[in-house]
Amino acid sequence: MDRCALFVDAGYLLADGAMAVHGTRNRDSVAWDYSGLVQFLNEVARDRTGLPLLRCYWYEAIADDRRAQEQDSIADIPGIKFRAARIRPGRREGVESYVQRDLTTLARTGVLSDAVLVSGDEDMAPVVADVQDMGVRVTVVHISVEGNWTISRALRRESDDLIEIGAGHLRPHVNLLSGGGSTQETAAKTTTPFANGRGRSAPRPRASPRPRSRVSPRRPRADPAGSTRSTPPPAASKRCSRAPADNPCPRAAPWTSCVRCADR
Repeated sequence: MDRCALFVDAGYLLADGAMAVHGTRNRDSVAWDYSGLVQFLNEVARDRTGLPLLRCYWYEAIADDRRAQEQDSIADIPGIKFRAARIRPGRREGVESYVQRDLTTLARTGVLSDAVLVSGDEDMAPVVADVQDMGVRVTVVHISVEGNWTISRALRRESDDLIEIGAGHLRPHVNLLSGGGSTQETAAKTTTPFANGRGRSAPRPRASPRPRSRVSPRRPRADPAGSTRSTPPPAASKRCSRAPADNPCPRAAPWTSCVRCADR
């Protein structure tokens, strides 16, 4: 049947979308108009495929079985199928496994010919390849942040078509909350990312060493007459007075007795 369906990786859309518009990936720093955002994505899917839209599937990862109030409001939007991807510790399965399940089911039943996927994750590439083998054409919507693509190369190569959206498309649907910008700027200055995505505090700048006070060299004391005292030369080594001049005593001071002449 010639219909299309929209599949949204909400974690990617909300994080990179807020980054493109307001320079932050912190969800608590922005407020989204989810109804307007979904309507915009539905129009993108219909315009590009030229087909009627079946529905929008919205995938969002949650740590437990309880959804937040914001997620409940998304699930109440007409035409939305909210999929809560339950991420459990020790399991590598993510949102892509839920997308694959729905896409595969719809492709096998023949209810759609085109799929529009909003994601940039590399893990989505095998999912796209599998449904393409079932005759479904997949268009990937990705977000551009300051002219830079946020889509993986593997997913870009597997897609049949690409749609790029940026700050100009998303700005009407997201607002920066009070204090959100300063929070992001502070986080950017004090946090740097690890390669695995975790954060670490940036090293604090080292305090500059205290300048040492210069000690002026001591001047030699002068005697009352004004003459400068000098260090007296070391006393000459005493030698035995009884030794002959052409054959002096080899023993130098300090001494107590001379082994040659027993001078004391």
